[in-house]
Amino acid sequence: MIYFNLSEKQDVKIIQVALNGLENILKVGESDARATGAVNRYAVMIEECYGLDKIEFLQSHENMDIYKKVFDMIEQYFSDEEEDTNVAPSIDPAAPQQFQFNPQQPADFNF
Repeated sequence: MIYFNLSEKQDVKIIQVALNGLENILKVGESDARATGAVNRYAVMIEECYGLDKIEFLQSHENMDIYKKVFDMIEQYFSDEEEDTNVAPSIDPAAPQQFQFNPQQPADFNF
């Protein structure tokens, strides 16, 4: 696994070249994923080594080209559309409720 450290202090050109290389790797992974019906293994590897955190950090970069590049990469390779459907559970009004409260308590109390 290649470790990359992209910080705001580095030269803009260096960051752009690193992002272009990273995007090319992700494109290959996306192509492989479509061909095999699997997930983009390179995107998974980047997430596992906390590379996505570093990429997201660059969204606050002062250079707008870097910001746009990073935003597009995150949207294309790391956003999961299915994740949004699971945010709030759906409720079936016909189904019985899971929690039932019994407001009537026994008259006598024993320890």
